Amino acid sequence: MQETPKSIVLLRHSGYNRVFRTSFAMWKEQPLFGFGLKSLRIKCWDMLEKDNAKRKITLKPQYIACANHPHNYYLEFLSEAGIIGTSLLITFFIILLKDSFLYIKKHSKKINSKINLLIPFIIIFFLEIWPLKSSGSFFTTWGATFFWFNVAVLIAFTKNKHSSLANS
Repeated sequence: MQETPKSIVLLRHSGYNRVFRTSFAMWKEQPLFGFGLKSLRIKCWDMLEKDNAKRKITLKPQYIACANHPHNYYLEFLSEAGIIGTSLLITFFIILLKDSFLYIKKHSKKINSKINLLIPFIIIFFLEIWPLKSSGSFFTTWGATFFWFNVAVLIAFTKNKHSSLANS
């Protein structure tokens, strides 16, 4: 029998594991459109009540845990916006990354130290959307404010055809 990797064993005993399971179970109930933004904090209590009733009969351990958000952007997207909303957001992320890299490729041949200002924003954006990390709520935390500011800077750089970076 193959041994379970240590990283999975650690996740199984993490504080977020039950919240991850809850958001995944929530997504399975309405996979296409989800339950709406910021709905985990409400829907979770219904799921917890059903789970408690079921556990009284089966005596299984509790797998449902409630929180304000799933602590992972992609689980939040799936449970609250469904596969359709998640697909749209991931498409937005991919387009923004592609446009940013094309902008750097196009303007990297020019001697311009200002273009180097864009690189940290791309790195921060990429690290923020990395799927295998715990995170705050995508739409309501201070980190989300910083994320959307970062997105605005990337869009401003890549979409402004008359920017001082392109003309220098």
